[in-house]
Amino acid sequence: MFGYITIDKSKLNDNEIGLHQTFLCGICLSTKHIFGNLSRNLVNYDINFLNLLFHSYEQATVSIKQDRCVSSPFVRRSLLNTDRITDQLAVANVILAYTNVLDDCIDGAGIKKQVLLRSLNKPYSKATQLNPQLSLIVNQLYEQLREKENKCDSNIDSVCDCFAQLSQQVAGIIMPKCSEHLYNLCYNVGKWVYLIDALDDLQSDYYHKRFNPLIAHFSNFINRQQFITDNKEQLIFLFYTTLNSIALCYNELNLTQYTCVLNNIIYHSIRDKTESLLNTGDVDKRTQLAGKKG
Repeated sequence: MFGYITIDKSKLNDNEIGLHQTFLCGICLSTKHIFGNLSRNLVNYDINFLNLLFHSYEQATVSIKQDRCVSSPFVRRSLLNTDRITDQLAVANVILAYTNVLDDCIDGAGIKKQVLLRSLNKPYSKATQLNPQLSLIVNQLYEQLREKENKCDSNIDSVCDCFAQLSQQVAGIIMPKCSEHLYNLCYNVGKWVYLIDALDDLQSDYYHKRFNPLIAHFSNFINRQQFITDNKEQLIFLFYTTLNSIALCYNELNLTQYTCVLNNIIYHSIRDKTESLLNTGDVDKRTQLAGKKG
């Protein structure tokens, strides 16, 4: 995952922002307990969205403690006590992160990614032992995705499907009573993440001659601004069809817990990010990685 599924803080009060952070700390603590401190750097806002979503869907009883952490060594803050969901999402996040970095290295990423990949060998091996089913599925989906990318597949729905299934499979494996609506919600969220990353990386992918599903589909790239201008109507349809599917599936879940944050993400944050990028603005996803450790 890439860290795009953040909150719009301008539309939340301090307590609601704190709730989002508290759940993020839960993932971070699970990661620390299972894999050690280094792997905590992998925690991101996308996986925290699933954390909030799954806890809300399961109506799980959570407990919160006041304690210090690495990002707040002098002041106690609210930290979510770890549970089955945070532990399993921590495992899933390591599997997803490792496989994504491996994919980058296969595509010719530089020395930094290669060093990162080596540093993740041990936590990935442990994560695979803890959830071999998910590890196998994720690897199969990335292999399918690489095959489509290597062929420069211009069928955008087909290419998106491989990535969209990643979050869908996480939901299906971690949530024992995963409904069709939750399953489809996670699928469309995964599709949106893949598309928004492609939109964000248009210029970089073109410059470095990397596969980009949007460029492959529309095949008229000159520069970022011109590309978006020339394909604006089709891009709006593509993105907002996905966003509307996300909202529809979410509405059908009729959730009652943590909806202040979830509503903010579904109805505001991801839509605002889409609008920003479609207006040729940039979202620096590198800053979205959760540097606020719990």
